[in-house]
Amino acid sequence: MQALIIEDELIAAERLQELIKRCDSDIEVVAILDSVIDTANYLNDHHPDLIFLDIQLSDGICFELFERLEIDIPVIFITAYDEYMQEAFKVNSIDYLLKPVRKEELEASLAKHKRLNGKASSRIQLQQLFKEYIKSRATYKCRFMVKSGRGFISLDVQEVAYICSEHKLNLLVTHVGKKYVVDYTLDQMISMLDPKNFIKVNRNYIVSHKCIVKVEPYFNNRMLVIVNPSRKNDLLVSRNYLPDFRRWMGL
Repeated sequence: MQALIIEDELIAAERLQELIKRCDSDIEVVAILDSVIDTANYLNDHHPDLIFLDIQLSDGICFELFERLEIDIPVIFITAYDEYMQEAFKVNSIDYLLKPVRKEELEASLAKHKRLNGKASSRIQLQQLFKEYIKSRATYKCRFMVKSGRGFISLDVQEVAYICSEHKLNLLVTHVGKKYVVDYTLDQMISMLDPKNFIKVNRNYIVSHKCIVKVEPYFNNRMLVIVNPSRKNDLLVSRNYLPDFRRWMGL
């Protein structure tokens, strides 16, 4: 059986690899990776039998992998979470190892994996874990993993000027005018972004502070927002969003 370790702490990864050998000599660790991007690119061309996956990686959280890839490989998560998060993992039928990993716990997880006949958890279950993670950690995204050609790149949130919904696609638009398609809805996006820096101005747009060049009153109790990169059509703050927008802008 081939296994992939995804862990951004080298000592922890090497220790886990040694424990795996001690628990089951038939398991071959084919690679050790430390980032979301490297893992996404690796899984485009490889299909190991089992993944040992740390939650926090060098360039983001591991759940970003499941936003972009249809991963049908069993996953044993490596966590350092409190009891609440452990229950979330149990409910979603995911094996997990608490750091520091102990031999007896690893043996139990491998035994469970064998009992399940190597079945992977569903994408829905993994998405639910992602929601639980966001809820429990109360953190905001600092980067997005976005498709670029055949691979993926890591896009820092500070590079995002605004997010829009156009022609049934949701797009991240950078300050230099590049566009990247994302799978999230705008409501999901706004919950992941720091409200100090981003705000939803209507059903189809989320804007950052940095992209706003000027704001002007507009008829019918709305407000015109001039942004950079510029748009062909007027970007208007809807009446329902205007009170929050005024407070956010300090108007």
